[in-house]
Amino acid sequence: MSSVEWTPARSRALLGSPLLACNYHHIPTENRGAVEERLRRLVELGASLDLDADVPATGVAPGPRIVVGFYDSYREAGLFGADLCHRLGIRAYFFPVFEPYDEPGTADLTDAELADIAQVHEIGFHSSSHRSAAEITQETLDREVVEPVRRITELAGRPPRVGAWRGGARFDDSLVANRRLRELGLRYLMSNWSVEVVPPR
Repeated sequence: MSSVEWTPARSRALLGSPLLACNYHHIPTENRGAVEERLRRLVELGASLDLDADVPATGVAPGPRIVVGFYDSYREAGLFGADLCHRLGIRAYFFPVFEPYDEPGTADLTDAELADIAQVHEIGFHSSSHRSAAEITQETLDREVVEPVRRITELAGRPPRVGAWRGGARFDDSLVANRRLRELGLRYLMSNWSVEVVPPR
């Protein structure tokens, strides 16, 4: 668990800056119609979050803004989601893993497919093998943090600006993985309930 405490200031920031999120992993074929209908309704509520324009140093964005995320490199879900969001005018966020873990279909998107997705959408950091920040040690840091950032930089043409940990944890400066991500230039962390600015050292 993260040791970061919730504060009234954080509550006020979220209330003043509503963010509506839909997060997807595997999307069965029979559910694609429902996903499309949900996203069509979502775009009626606000524009996609724009990391270049909407999130100043305070972390407060005008709202409402929408975030659509696709996690863990499920190939069919990722390709479907990228195309659907592009057609709907949504700039989506993709958080790939590069090593399969205990669910079939993870890490199936190729680097070439992710590079194509990056032409329209945002590719973010999510660790190599679906680990939480608290699970990463100095010994696994290169494999789980440094290598995925290098790979994303190569395929997307720029380092990832936003990341998300398994479980949606917030930024915790006491964890070596978060400190290394900051050193590598990560500017935002997407948790289960917010997009927060990574604090300076």
